[in-house]
Amino acid sequence: MRSLRGRLTLGVTVVLGVVLLVAGVLTSRYVERTDREALDDRLQRTAELSAATAVAAIEEELPDSDRRLDAVLDATGSSLRLMLGDAVLLETGDPPAGRPPPGQGLHTFTAGGRRYRSLTTTLRAEELGGLAALEVTTGLTALEERQAELNTQLLILGLLTLLVAATGTWLAARLVLRPLERLRRLASSIAGAADLDRRVPDHDGPAELRSLAVSFNAMLARLGRSSADRERALAATRRFAADAGHELRTPLTSVLATLSSLRRHPELDDQRRAAMLDDALTEHRRLVVLVDGLQAMARGDASTAPDGEMDLAELAGAAVEAAAARHPGCEVTAALPPGPVRVRGWEPGLRLVLDNLLENAARHGGGRPPVRLTLEPPADGDGPVLHVDDGGPGVPAGDRERVFEPFVRLQAAQHPGSGLGLALVAQQVRHHGGTVTAGDSPLGGARFTVRLPPAG
Repeated sequence: MRSLRGRLTLGVTVVLGVVLLVAGVLTSRYVERTDREALDDRLQRTAELSAATAVAAIEEELPDSDRRLDAVLDATGSSLRLMLGDAVLLETGDPPAGRPPPGQGLHTFTAGGRRYRSLTTTLRAEELGGLAALEVTTGLTALEERQAELNTQLLILGLLTLLVAATGTWLAARLVLRPLERLRRLASSIAGAADLDRRVPDHDGPAELRSLAVSFNAMLARLGRSSADRERALAATRRFAADAGHELRTPLTSVLATLSSLRRHPELDDQRRAAMLDDALTEHRRLVVLVDGLQAMARGDASTAPDGEMDLAELAGAAVEAAAARHPGCEVTAALPPGPVRVRGWEPGLRLVLDNLLENAARHGGGRPPVRLTLEPPADGDGPVLHVDDGGPGVPAGDRERVFEPFVRLQAAQHPGSGLGLALVAQQVRHHGGTVTAGDSPLGGARFTVRLPPAG
């Protein structure tokens, strides 16, 4: 009975059994009470019909062979005893042997192993002075046999009803629980295949089953997101380890070679020693930039940014001011709309996009030519569009997609860097549901365009 089908069948059978038991007991008692009332009424009528004959028997001293009372008793299946005081004047029918002394009214007694019902009444003839009594007795065997037969029939009927109900419930439960069984098989197949992208049908079956299917699909979605986050974190960890090993090898080797040379050649002059130390410091700074970029890349790959609403125009203005302070020799300007531009996203991530684009333009734009940030507000159901222009050499058409890959540096000799700035931009824009592209700028250099989805 561990299955729902078995428990449902057992529950219905127990409830129906209790109902049938109560109904059977009430029916049996009702029939028994009705039969006893009919028996008492028959005894009363027999006594009334026999009273006149009994009085005549006393007054006229009818002989024992007079069968007028016997005719009445035979018709009712009873026995009669006529008494005057303690003396029995007449006894006819089939009187029970060893019965107790009679009392007034109706009584039930046992004599000779059988149960009887008797009615004793006083004859009201004035000439008898209230001393004569008439006792009418009948056996309860027939009534008890009918009652026992009725109880047996009720028991058999109840058991058959329970059997039919249990069988019908078992079969009906199979039909009713069939959608649940389908849901179980689907859930088992999903678990066996470890495919968290599958969903169970939530539009068929009873309302309770549809609600269960909706909850199950929501659980699968949460598990899928958790699994995706875990896989993303593992992939980010593996990528961080691989990229770190690949990119840090060269600067670490260079620093090691410089330090080894300084140790092996203490006789080097101060100018040569200072140059070698400057090279080591340069490689050290490159190491720090690489590690910071790799950590930012790994955090961006492994985590899901929180979602909030902010003013992109205000964020862009702050980024332009910071870029102008970092590069005082470069003219950094902004063309921003007069009102706020509301977007949804992660503020540190969007600020990283703005800072890296401006930093890339300031570094690779040739220095003196201006850097301009233009923000276009949403229009026609689209989101805001952000342009960062510079007057540098631009990005060759064949490299405009590759430039967003990690560690790609098109002008590595002229502008040293980690090659992760634009990769971080592409990563954060992708996380925010937008796109970033490289093209030609009206200023003569490169234009980087970021398109974000609408805030709604």
